[in-house]
Amino acid sequence: MNGLDDLRGWTLNTAIQSHIDVYVSQSTFEGVQRSFPYLVAKEFASGGGDVPEFKWHIIEDNVPFEILDTGIQITPFAVHHGRVFSVVPPLAPTSSVTTISTPVKPTTLLSKLLPDQERLVDEVKNPYLCFGFKFGHDIVYISDVSYIPEDKWPIVESRPSNGRALPVLVLDCLRLRPHTSHFGLENAVDSARRIDATRTYLIGFGHEVAHDDLVMLGEAVGGKALETETLTETVKAGLELIQQGKNVWVRPSHDGLRVFVGGDGRVHDSSY
Repeated sequence: MNGLDDLRGWTLNTAIQSHIDVYVSQSTFEGVQRSFPYLVAKEFASGGGDVPEFKWHIIEDNVPFEILDTGIQITPFAVHHGRVFSVVPPLAPTSSVTTISTPVKPTTLLSKLLPDQERLVDEVKNPYLCFGFKFGHDIVYISDVSYIPEDKWPIVESRPSNGRALPVLVLDCLRLRPHTSHFGLENAVDSARRIDATRTYLIGFGHEVAHDDLVMLGEAVGGKALETETLTETVKAGLELIQQGKNVWVRPSHDGLRVFVGGDGRVHDSSY
């Protein structure tokens, strides 16, 4: 969100285009409205600088929409991206001089709550929602996910009338181990097997696992027998997380990767 203001360079004097179409949920739009009101209504601008030109489009969960006149139907579907608490712990006053940031343990925050507030924080936890997208019957894109609700699977798994498989799945995989807000390797592989796309590309990983290690793990998910003596410790740890299951094509994405989907659903890319 913080980069939205910098897009004024695109629309100032129509340098690149006259305006930018932005597609967001109602809650995201309201978040922008609170943080950057001048990006939504020009009357809130200070008058001392230029602001970008946006055309806002509100999209809804499970409701297909089309970008301009492309003819491509895009269906957003809400998945879990971690969780939020319904009761926000009160903030302690900040002194005029602060020290180096120190991680705060949850118990420290909870100790500042009243007993009834602590009970609510412990009992009421809501998922933080994030959109995944399905582009026609060709691509499913889920960049930030910790859990796919069961009522969203019919959208993800639906196929065209000819019954062909989904050509491309783009799926979150932060690291080997599970994470509160993201899929780990085991979650990603389980979902890839269930969706059973022609090709699954993993995205969103950190720097804990080397690209070549992710390639080897993807090959193992596809059924390739790896030579034990050549495996890194990271690959060995990853193999322990991958349970036996259907062989599916999985590879890590990377900068500059281009993926092509033909009209018949065939897929090829610029690297693999």
